[in-house]
Amino acid sequence: MASPDRPSKPSLPQRFPFFYGWVIVFVGGLSIATSAPGQTNLIAIFVDPMIEGLDVSRSTISTLFAAGTLAASFGMAIIGFMIDRYGPRSIMIFSVLVFGGVVMLMGVIPSEPALATLIGLFLGFFGLRLLGRGALNMLGTIMVALWFRKKRGRATSYASGAGWLVGLGVFPPIASWLIGDFGWRETWFVMGAGIWIIMLPPAFFLIRRTPESMGLLPDGETPVENGESADGEPAAPVSADPEDSWTVREALRTRSLYFILFASMAWATLGAGMVFHHTSLLEARGVSSDAAAWSISAIAVMNFVGNIVAGRLNDRFPNNYTLVIAQSSLMLALLLALVVNNEWQAWVYAGLLGLTQGMVLNTGNVIWANYFGRKNLGSIRGATMWVVGVTSAVGPLPIGLLFDITGGYTIGLWLYIALLAPMIVSAAFAVKPTGHLNPGA
Repeated sequence: MASPDRPSKPSLPQRFPFFYGWVIVFVGGLSIATSAPGQTNLIAIFVDPMIEGLDVSRSTISTLFAAGTLAASFGMAIIGFMIDRYGPRSIMIFSVLVFGGVVMLMGVIPSEPALATLIGLFLGFFGLRLLGRGALNMLGTIMVALWFRKKRGRATSYASGAGWLVGLGVFPPIASWLIGDFGWRETWFVMGAGIWIIMLPPAFFLIRRTPESMGLLPDGETPVENGESADGEPAAPVSADPEDSWTVREALRTRSLYFILFASMAWATLGAGMVFHHTSLLEARGVSSDAAAWSISAIAVMNFVGNIVAGRLNDRFPNNYTLVIAQSSLMLALLLALVVNNEWQAWVYAGLLGLTQGMVLNTGNVIWANYFGRKNLGSIRGATMWVVGVTSAVGPLPIGLLFDITGGYTIGLWLYIALLAPMIVSAAFAVKPTGHLNPGA
């Protein structure tokens, strides 16, 4: 009988001329790119057209976005558990099928009666955030983390950086053009169909669960010994470097986990709020609507740069150092937002947001596996990601409400600056937990 950990015949990944983990990086990047319709950056393009087309206020759509994000956050734990139990491939196929349908349905939200509009917006935002920002984004990074260890930061930076560059550098201008020429409803439908076309083939044919299940080791590492098991079949590959393997309960007992969570709220809450109101804020500062919309591309480009930089840093230095650097960049962006009043400042501001986003995303994606191991990674991510989701749901709301009350963004920006300071301190204390090594758990 063949060993459950290693197939008796060479698997497809074993026959590849290079380490199959890089194929997983490619698929992970596609997954992150196609999660764009569920990300704040792209949804922001639709906010003003939907406000006009559905006859709702900015505070109303902000509240419904927050409510949908909040509800979706509580589904993260279930998704993480399902990834650990059934593997990334099955959950990816299901998520892509449903997510594409939800994106299409955003285009048929009724403009009347008012109650139907509100329900449609809430359910739409719920589906976009649960399956786009949640499932596809989390799957893209978890798959890479399962296939890499020593090169995890670098590999994740390629998947996440390229995914966000395509998803948020290419999709927003295309969406803006399609909305202008054809309408926001038609644009939602085109994007939903695109998700199916792009993601279903690799989901079915390329995803593999872990390197060990294919007779390989993370990073393409050479095993210490590779003899035969008791039944005469090839033994599972053995790594020369044992890995921590924390359970969810053990991870929840560490102080580091809570420092990471509080530090992560910086981008999830404040960054998400800034991106959600990006075009409106710049237009309120005198920047043209076209320049405000196109500056979102700078967010995507600098997101890629931030991912690459953070990937190198996270493979060589403690991950909390990168969090501190990233949040300092966000502080600079918030301060610049107080005074921005022309196009070049708008591009610099957008670039700082993107740099922060890239560094936070890379660190947030690798720190959980680096600190707590791979075996229960989906469950640990799911058990913690809902907290970040809840805070991201709150993010756009206060600055939107303060805009409606005061007619500007200045007070909301100062509120964000005051909240960011303790989050930077928390990042400094988010050190790797020690005193645990249980590779066989």
